[in-house]
Amino acid sequence: MDGKPRYYLIVVIDIERFGRRTDPVQRWLREQLYAIVDKALEQAEIGTDDVAVTSDRGDGCFLLLRPSVSKLDLTTRFLNSLQTGLRGHAQRGNEDTALRVRVALHAGEVSEDRRGWVGEALNTACRLVDLDALRTTLAAASRSGLALAVSADWHAAVVRHDYPELPASGFRELPFVAKEITSHAWLCVPGYDEPPGLGAPAPSAEPRTPSARRPATGTSATGTSATGTPATHASAADSASVAVPPGPAAPVPPAGGNHGPFAGAVFHNPGRVYGGNHYEGVTPDEAHADPARNGDGA
Repeated sequence: MDGKPRYYLIVVIDIERFGRRTDPVQRWLREQLYAIVDKALEQAEIGTDDVAVTSDRGDGCFLLLRPSVSKLDLTTRFLNSLQTGLRGHAQRGNEDTALRVRVALHAGEVSEDRRGWVGEALNTACRLVDLDALRTTLAAASRSGLALAVSADWHAAVVRHDYPELPASGFRELPFVAKEITSHAWLCVPGYDEPPGLGAPAPSAEPRTPSARRPATGTSATGTSATGTPATHASAADSASVAVPPGPAAPVPPAGGNHGPFAGAVFHNPGRVYGGNHYEGVTPDEAHADPARNGDGA
């Protein structure tokens, strides 16, 4: 331990509604989570030498992985295997023992001191997993065992490239504002074309050029009408500014089916919360109607 910062891939995992369980159930859920995570790492061919540390967070854990690990494999193979393990747990569990998790992916410099691990990148990942929007979408995603948030850096490095095994269309961009952080996060839920429970995306503001001038109604910025003939009438108000045409529309995911990074997954008990045949807390319809009820309470 030399205290020098080193670059790691950071995975933070947090159990949904952990604080509402009894102490014996909490201990049991922690054992189940660690077993599922270890199995997912093995299935993703991420060896013990690749994992610098697995650190406990009480209601979850965080992993620091060496940069030799592929970010693409971590976002696809590892999370696919984690989802499979959570699905297996749900088939054997019930409402009281439900195990669903929020996951955050980030990367950056982290250093070790005598008491643990520290670094801005680690703080960012821990803030990311606690996003209210991530809690909301997991509460509404009754067909999935997890909800994922990736940082803007992770999205730029991996997701935006739209790999065949990781379609970018399944991710939703949202503001990420938490204490010292002002950025953007990207959310995804396996089994859904887009994260549920978040409402319609906010329309993007149209950019304006301060010195530009708006043509009269029915005319173009060059002073010609829609038919191509020169414009002959324009009021002073009409010539005050010009509206810049909006950019191209965002791509619309293909209709039907699951086109997210977990395409092809088979879900049991559709319309039910992972963890048995009983809703845990509120139903997806109730969660969507009243976002204030979506918090974990953990």
